[in-house]
Amino acid sequence: MQRRARILTSKLMTSLSNKLILRPFVAADEAAVAMIYFQSRARHFSWVKKLRLADFAQATQGETVQVAELDGQIVGFASVSEWDGFLHLLFIKPGFESQGIGSALLTWARQLVHLPLTLKVVAQNTAAQRFYEREGFALIARSPLASPPNLTYQDAQKRH
Repeated sequence: MQRRARILTSKLMTSLSNKLILRPFVAADEAAVAMIYFQSRARHFSWVKKLRLADFAQATQGETVQVAELDGQIVGFASVSEWDGFLHLLFIKPGFESQGIGSALLTWARQLVHLPLTLKVVAQNTAAQRFYEREGFALIARSPLASPPNLTYQDAQKRH
């Protein structure tokens, strides 16, 4: 049964990769991308008390943003601080998770920077931790006193 599930997942990923488009963020994308950021944070970031759609523009200022588009619909995005190789944001539209979109955006981010990519994950977000570990990232630091507590990961596939 697991083998069959893996084969079906592989076929879905191949099918998805033929339709998925990654492209640079443009101003016309802001409403859709800001909504993904807003919805995901509302769903998973209980400590953030005052969410605003304008948070996206503030959070990504000075960063390179890539958009994932599927059948003409924006379904995810990633933002990277290029100077230090930091993956600041990677969000997938609710309902489109576990379809290879995050992996595609992560591949883009890896190709963008020359340093090993680093990122932080909220300690409670075990799904994100599993994703990054599956993608070849290694835990390099814990920040239990941060608010909220978080973990720092580094790309173990790309060394200095």
